Amino acid sequence: MADLALPAPATARDAAVDRADKGPGRMRRIAAHLTEANVVVVTALSFFVGLCFGALLIIVTTPALLHLWGSIFSQSIGNFFPHLWYVIRFNAAAIWGNYLQLFTGSIFDPRSVWAAIQHPGNKSLWASALAPMSETLTYATPLILAGLGISIGFRTSLFNIGGAGQIIAGAIMATWVATSVSLPLYALLPLEMAAGILGGLVVAGFAGVLKAYSGAHEVITTMMLNKIMYYLLIYLLIHPPIQQPGSSDGRSKQIPAAGTLPHLLNWISPALRVNWGLVIALCAAVLVWWFMERGTAGFRFRVVGANPDAARTAGINSKHIIVLALCVSGALVGLAGMTQVSGVNGYMDSTFGGTIGFDAITVALLARNKPIGVVLGAILFGALVAGGHQMQAFAPGNLPIDYSLAQVIQAVIVFCVATPALIIEVFRLKDAGAFTSAVKTQGWA
Repeated sequence: MADLALPAPATARDAAVDRADKGPGRMRRIAAHLTEANVVVVTALSFFVGLCFGALLIIVTTPALLHLWGSIFSQSIGNFFPHLWYVIRFNAAAIWGNYLQLFTGSIFDPRSVWAAIQHPGNKSLWASALAPMSETLTYATPLILAGLGISIGFRTSLFNIGGAGQIIAGAIMATWVATSVSLPLYALLPLEMAAGILGGLVVAGFAGVLKAYSGAHEVITTMMLNKIMYYLLIYLLIHPPIQQPGSSDGRSKQIPAAGTLPHLLNWISPALRVNWGLVIALCAAVLVWWFMERGTAGFRFRVVGANPDAARTAGINSKHIIVLALCVSGALVGLAGMTQVSGVNGYMDSTFGGTIGFDAITVALLARNKPIGVVLGAILFGALVAGGHQMQAFAPGNLPIDYSLAQVIQAVIVFCVATPALIIEVFRLKDAGAFTSAVKTQGWA
């Protein structure tokens, strides 16, 4: 019987070869991901670029900081470097202080949170700790709904820029229902939601019919509808049925208590404004994800958006899809108007809606038309708005910071995300082809 040969002991070189065969280590894989041009890396670097640009603006728009930089060249040679170091530290402290206000005004203040934790029964301390996030989510709520609506249009190759008009239409309908019908809260709020959805749906659907059956481009029609709805609002504010009786200053009737969206944290403090509109928006995000990724109609939307000719060959009626897509898009944007008027403002005036309709376009582009991205992008915008007000209110007296700085940071972030090739080139990222155009319009014909 032959002797059985025992395997030779593995050498250090063999072990190294085995490890190499198993592929790169965990740290190397993480490093590889950090140098790839994926959505997370590009968005994070875009945020970094936005903050750097904002820091530069803080310096060049603050006279006290500019004066310090100018004083460097009046120093003697022996005092040049110590003074330069002082100027750098002073500027860094100013930038850090303002960005700290941006953070504590939009997310949380660690000191307030710690005080609330130490006194868990003190509701006023908890109200102070939760106020920044409450404001951020309050600003983000209509942006989530409007951004979802705009993203559906984009994924169907329809550039719906009529968000401003559709928000006004939804709010007008919701205000009319809330001030005309006397019902309890559990019946009135669903009726308001249906009215808001109908208002946005009709306005956007009209643009869809024009697009499908006359070839009128949706950019032009939705832009014109924005103007029409704005002047219709001006007219209605000084005429029945939504004009405040006895008022001539252009203000609608007040939404009654039964038609107001309840505050989520009212049991802590009525000052915490985040309301049930946030729950509606998050539910809408889940439904939009299911509709676009799992639903048959959503599949047809995506096919028409990717290739209208192939859709026609497959038997999909592109005209019907265009009308339906803009109707769904407008319905969500109209719902955003309803949540804003019944959950935040409580009435309408000539400035109602502000820039929500146009901000929703940038939110959808920032999110690359993905529902989860829309939610996160809207929260980012809400944080910049809430934090921007805090940064302006609590800036030191000799270092005034304007709220518009937060808007500039927001614009730079969106610009960088919308042009990933710039970030890829500047930071030398490995381009894996993960980025394609977020919007493909079907032309002007």
